[in-house]
Parts: sequence; structure tokens; C-alpha cells
Amino acid sequence: MSFWLPAAAVVLLDQITKQIAWHNAKDYDLIDGFLRITLVRNAGAAFGLFQGARFPFIIASVVAAAFIVYLGARMPREEKVRRVVLGTILGGAIGNLIDRVYAGEVIDFLEIGFSGHYWPVFNVADMGVSIGAVFLLILLIRQPASVPGSAPAAQHDDDATQPVD
Repeated sequence: MSFWLPAAAVVLLDQITKQIAWHNAKDYDLIDGFLRITLVRNAGAAFGLFQGARFPFIIASVVAAAFIVYLGARMPREEKVRRVVLGTILGGAIGNLIDRVYAGEVIDFLEIGFSGHYWPVFNVADMGVSIGAVFLLILLIRQPASVPGSAPAAQHDDDATQPVD
């Protein structure tokens, strides 16, 4: 599977949910005390850091997306899970880039928490980047990526060099 399909799915879901949340234009609980729709326009980075730095964030998003496309193009087609994970990260980067280019800020609307402690408001694109990054890290820890064009390491028969008892 190409990484383009999950990327397109994340972008589409992100943009549709942002439009629904924005046009509904009210805050309300989806799951009382746990999941809430809270509209926030974020002109900064994650968690509201660096407010108003639109142009540097656009450049960073374009560079990140280009790097992910480069990695995806070099990744062997057999590495399907990694390609899907890269696609979700790419989709998230593009989803928030669309907001920054057209609105000057990102629309966030999902708020989760428990017992008065809430995570900063986020959106579907943020979930694509975050979940994709976590899974990519897990995959890299469990099984380092192969380098395209490199031969597999030769296996040695250690028994051949051992003396026979």
C-alpha cells in the first residue's frame, strides 16, 4: 500500500471535521467529563507555543512534508506498515499546513481530560502526526529499517569453527 492513501484519508477527515466543528460554532460535551468540542484558533505550534509565527511554521511544514515524501519514495514497497505510518504523519502535516496557508492559523477542536485535567485542544491532523510518530518509533525500536540497495548481512555458521567434543 502506498503512503498516499493514508495521507489522503487523514487530510480529508481532518478538513471535514474542522469544517463541521467550525460551522457548528459552539462548545459542548461529547462524553461528559472526558471528551469535549472546544473551538480554538491556534496561530502557534503544538500546545499554543510560539503564537503568531505563521511563516516559519509554513516553511517547517513544507520541509517536513517533503522529507516524508522523500522517505516514502525510498522505502521498499514490502514495508507496508511503515508506509502507512509515514502516510498518517504526512496527512497530519498537510492538514495543518492547509489551515496555516488559507486561514493563517490552525483550527483545533478536540479536548480530552479527566477530573479537571485536560490535554491541550487538538485536531485530527495532530492525531495523525502524533499517533504516526509513536508507531514509527515503536517500529524503529522493534525492527530497524533496512537501507534501500544494501545487501542483507551474511550469516555465519558458528558451528563450523567450534571444536567437536
